[in-house]
Amino acid sequence: MIDLKQYEVWFVTGSQHLYGPETLEQVAKDSREIAAALDGHLPVQVVFKPVLTTPEAIRELCLAANSAKNCAGLITWMHTF
Repeated sequence: MIDLKQYEVWFVTGSQHLYGPETLEQVAKDSREIAAALDGHLPVQVVFKPVLTTPEAIRELCLAANSAKNCAGLITWMHTF
């Protein structure tokens, strides 16, 4: 049987700079809490990734996920009000 705990899914949150630094810090805090709450309830590890606010950052994260041997996928959440 495959040990799925060796694999990760990355919890990724998208947002926008227009909300300002205080709001983005809160978004990151909330995202960490959501990722932590999911971890342990899935057969793989859930790993928080920093909040992404630009197309370039999103592209870089997707490239990193594609090349990470233990990344099995992404959970994405788009923060907005």
